[in-house]
Amino acid sequence: MHETHWDIEQVKRLKKRQLIQFNMIMLLIFVLFAFLIKSGGSASLFFGTCCLIISIVAAASLYKLTTGKMVGTKTNRLVQEFERDRLGEKVWRRRTTLGAVIFLILIVILTILYFSMDFDSVNFDFPIDLMPFCGVWVGHNIGETVRINNL
Repeated sequence: MHETHWDIEQVKRLKKRQLIQFNMIMLLIFVLFAFLIKSGGSASLFFGTCCLIISIVAAASLYKLTTGKMVGTKTNRLVQEFERDRLGEKVWRRRTTLGAVIFLILIVILTILYFSMDFDSVNFDFPIDLMPFCGVWVGHNIGETVRINNL
């Protein structure tokens, strides 16, 4: 769906809905990781789960880049179409390519680490070990809120 004119208030509502969806997914991941850490789950399982999640994001980025089709919920696809129209095809493709390359590099590094690390010596300290995750979560929320307000 390519529209030349977008209702900014509708886009703001869609972006707010998208932010709520993102927060629900992050809450689910946080609870899963907290459960893994608290229940004495292995560091190998925790790290492997992180690799799996990042692999899914990388695959979605590659799919979006190669096919031009947006991935996700209806809300997410509409917001991505808006961003593509707003940025223009050239800038959108450059940003999408950069994101896909970063995720691919990250997953290669994490996969190498996964198979070369000694997970037996790793101990989790709950909740301190989840603080970086929370920092990214809060930072993303602040950034998205600012971007919504700037529309």
